[in-house]
Amino acid sequence: MPIRAAIPEDDPLVVRHYLAVWDSYGTPADHYRADAGALVLAWLAEARAQQGLGVFLAEEDGQAVGSACCQRFQTPYPDVIQPTRRNPGYVWSVYVEPNWRGRGLARLLVTRAVEHLRGIGCSRVLLHASQAGRGVYERLGFVPGSEMRLEL
Repeated sequence: MPIRAAIPEDDPLVVRHYLAVWDSYGTPADHYRADAGALVLAWLAEARAQQGLGVFLAEEDGQAVGSACCQRFQTPYPDVIQPTRRNPGYVWSVYVEPNWRGRGLARLLVTRAVEHLRGIGCSRVLLHASQAGRGVYERLGFVPGSEMRLEL
């Protein structure tokens, strides 16, 4: 199955996949912002311009059946470490259409995303894994970790 780099004209599909990821977490429809699609489109444009965004599509018979996004990680704090010492990348929105799951597409998409991040000088790759995706990432060499949370 071919994996190709997405172009800006593919962004509406990427938005649909991104929102489908949130749906898969059980997000109620009334929790989405009214401008959710426009917000994601703007994010993609900004990340493409500023953060080395890579978006990849898995296609079968000219139809995109999966996607993955990646970019340089944006820290939520002042990063005082030189980028040559620490330059993390982040993989997000890995999505495969339900009828195409279990065929190795997520693995191919994430592998391509990691290659992209390596190519833009990233020194490590971070991601947040769903329970369904965790095994895929571990088989690719990602080390399981823990993120601590406190719901308020």
